[in-house]
Amino acid sequence: MKILDDTNTKGKILLYAALLLASLFFLFQGLAYSKSFLAPLLTAMVLALLMVPVSQRIERWGGHPVLATSTSTIILLILAIGFASVFFFQAKSFADDWEQIQGRLQENMIEITDYLVDRTPLRQEQVDRYNLDMRRSLDMREDKMHPEAKPAEPISRSPRYAEGRAMNAIWAILGYLTNFLIILVYAFLFIHFRRKFKNFILRLFPVESRKQAAYIVTRSAAVSRQYLAGKLLLMVFLAILYFIGLYLSGLEGALLISLIAAALSIIPVIGNLFGYFIAIAVSLLAEGGAGTLVGITITFAMAQFIDTYILQPIVLGDKLDVHPVFIIISVVLGYHVWGIIGMVLSIPLFGMITVVCRYVPALNPFGYLFSRNNVDEPGS
Repeated sequence: MKILDDTNTKGKILLYAALLLASLFFLFQGLAYSKSFLAPLLTAMVLALLMVPVSQRIERWGGHPVLATSTSTIILLILAIGFASVFFFQAKSFADDWEQIQGRLQENMIEITDYLVDRTPLRQEQVDRYNLDMRRSLDMREDKMHPEAKPAEPISRSPRYAEGRAMNAIWAILGYLTNFLIILVYAFLFIHFRRKFKNFILRLFPVESRKQAAYIVTRSAAVSRQYLAGKLLLMVFLAILYFIGLYLSGLEGALLISLIAAALSIIPVIGNLFGYFIAIAVSLLAEGGAGTLVGITITFAMAQFIDTYILQPIVLGDKLDVHPVFIIISVVLGYHVWGIIGMVLSIPLFGMITVVCRYVPALNPFGYLFSRNNVDEPGS
C-alpha cells in the first residue's frame, strides 16, 4: 500500500508540474498575442502610479480632482514632448552629417581591410569576391521587393520606391502617435478613477481581510512608483555625466548619444552596454581616433561606478526588493514577450508581484524566493 501511495504522490506532482508549465506557456503566449492592447494599458498604469502623488498634492491644496488629473497628464505630455524634441533635433543634426560619416566609414572599412590583408591569411581576392556576392545579394533582394521598378534605374532612386518608404515612415509615425495618445487617455482615467479601482480590488476580499489587502495594494503601488521616480532621476544624472565625459572626449553628437545611453539605462546591465557600444560605433564612424575611444571607455566606466556605488544607494536604496537573478530573468522574459517595452515594464511589474507574494500567505514561498533581503532564512 505504501508503494501505491508513493506512486500516486509522484504522479500528482508530475501532473501538477505539467499543468503549471502548460499554464505558463499559454499565459505568455497570450500576453505576446495581446501586446497591442495590453502594452499601452500597463504602460499607462505604471505612468499613472508615477503621477498619483502629484494629483494627490494638488487635491490637498484645494484643487478639483479633474484639475489635478489634467495637470498630472499634462506634465506627462510635456516631459514626453520635451524629450522627443531634444532627441529629434539632435538626430536631425546627426543625419545632416550622414554623408560625411558614410564617407568616413568607407575609408575606415578600406583601412581595416588593408590591415587584415597585410597581417592575416585573408587575401584581397577573397575580399573582392565577398563584396561582389554581397552586392548581388542586395540587388536580388531589392528586385524581389520591387519587381515593378525599371532594371536600368537603381531601386533606391525609383520614385515608387521612395514613395513607398515615405508612406511607411508616415504610417509608423502615426502608429506611434496613436499609441501615445491612447496611453495618455488611459493614464488620465487611471489617475482620475484610482479610488474606484482600489475599492474594486478591496471588494474582492472578505471584510476581515480588507485592511491587509489595502496595505498590500498601497505597498505594491509605492514600490513601482518609487522605483520609476528614482530611475528617472538617475537617468538625468547619467545624461549629465555622459555628456560631460563624451563632450570632453571629442565625440560628435555627444548630447544625442548621452540621451540615448541614459534612456537605455532603465534596462539593467544590458542597457548600459548598449549605450557604450553605440558611443563606440559613432566614434568609429566619425573617425574619432584612439583618444576618443579611451575617453568614451573612461566616461562609461566612471559613470557606472558613480551610478552603482553612490547614486543608486542614495536615490533607490532598498525600494525595489527583488533578487538580482530575477531582475535579469524578468528583463529577458519581458523582451521575449513584448520587446523593448516589455524590458522597461518588467522590473516595476515584477516588483509589484514580489510584494504581493511576500504578504499573501499562500504565495509567501515565492515572495521569499524573489526577494533580495530575507530576514527569515533558515539557520539565521
